[in-house]
Amino acid sequence: MKVILLKDVPRLGKKNDILEVKDGYARNYLFPNRFAIPATPGNIRGLEKNKQRFSQGIAKIKKLSEEIAEKLNNLSIKTTLKTGIDGKSFGAISSIDIVELLKAENIEIDKKQIVLKEPIKHPGIYDITVRLPQQVTAVFKLIVGEEEKS
Repeated sequence: MKVILLKDVPRLGKKNDILEVKDGYARNYLFPNRFAIPATPGNIRGLEKNKQRFSQGIAKIKKLSEEIAEKLNNLSIKTTLKTGIDGKSFGAISSIDIVELLKAENIEIDKKQIVLKEPIKHPGIYDITVRLPQQVTAVFKLIVGEEEKS
């Protein structure tokens, strides 16, 4: 019997695969557990439509990610960090702070997309990497200066 897998099934196949399996296996295991549906001509057409719709959605997400990456690659943001008389910093700049700085530049990203090994605790120039959906990465400059002491 031919079936279309609705989910990944270990040692059998991946989602949307069309496979030939034994009738009893399909009726007694795959269909009741909603792992598969019969591969009728109508179901195959529906599968093709879903694949096409899914690929269009992926292309749209990739295009948006590339647009954001282009903005980020040409961006450099300045910010300050409070430091004491001896040069020791009070606080740090974390990914949440970077997201807020990007919001001020009208760029919306999630804090999980920012790649920071550890929070920034010293003044300097940093290259900040951002991982966007569909394996698109961008790098922008973050210039951290010392806050004026009063």
